[in-house]
Amino acid sequence: MERDTCIRCGGTMAPMGSHFLKKGAPGWHLRGNLEHFDGENLLPVEVWCCQNCRRLDFYLDESASGSSGSGIAQTRCPVCGTLHDLDDPKCPHCGTRLY
Repeated sequence: MERDTCIRCGGTMAPMGSHFLKKGAPGWHLRGNLEHFDGENLLPVEVWCCQNCRRLDFYLDESASGSSGSGIAQTRCPVCGTLHDLDDPKCPHCGTRLY
């Protein structure tokens, strides 16, 4: 998956570092790499920011995760039938926009 091109405006994406998202909490709770908790409710993510439209994208930081899977519900693409994360804006396999 290309992370250097914004899926909304086509602008250049810049990495903002790796953080932990706290799962199951209302709102967004980003935790820095130096702040460690029990780890069970934390999802390691890479944060990328578009230099043009200033939107943020979150990707699973697979280098920091010790387990397989993202913890995000899966669904099938209506076009190609491939399983992908429920919150993907487009299918990572065939590119079909999902919403």
